[in-house]
Amino acid sequence: QRRQDAIRGWMAKSSVDACLFTSYHNICYLGDFLYCYFGRKYGLVITQKGATSVSAAIDGGQPARRTFGDNVTYTDWSKENYFTAVQGLVKGARRIGIEFDHVNLDFRKQLQDAFPGVDFVDVAAPSMRMRMIKSAEEIKHITKMTRIADLGGAAVVEAIAVGVPEHEVALHATQAMVREIANVWPN
Repeated sequence: QRRQDAIRGWMAKSSVDACLFTSYHNICYLGDFLYCYFGRKYGLVITQKGATSVSAAIDGGQPARRTFGDNVTYTDWSKENYFTAVQGLVKGARRIGIEFDHVNLDFRKQLQDAFPGVDFVDVAAPSMRMRMIKSAEEIKHITKMTRIADLGGAAVVEAIAVGVPEHEVALHATQAMVREIANVWPN
């Protein structure tokens, strides 16, 4: 909620009606869904009233279960279905934030065709700055996970030797980390 509220604060100051995030990092950071591209478009629309992931039907409902917010699933029977879904989520928007560093020229043209008269505003740099500032909760989690990653690194050093297959080294490290994760979060 804190992450989405920070975006909404930026939107209010920048007179942006909605944001369409399309990158892995922003969709995951802001909506807690990590998509697998499969040649299809994905998005996370954030408005002042809600957050909705836009996902291809190939994912079998996973985004609806994972997204912190709502989800709209589109079929790819028509190439326009992705844009139809996004249009339904940003009705009346005159200024839409998009990630200029993630949207290629073809996609940008498709967005302009789907949203005539809309002013697209770059949300890439502001969202990156927001991601850099970690909350106390994030720092606590990162600290735990880096300690566990260090255990995995130590396990690699312990297992590696001439003639030891790479998969055995990886298994040893992974087992060490999985066991510690289970100790830290037993549920």
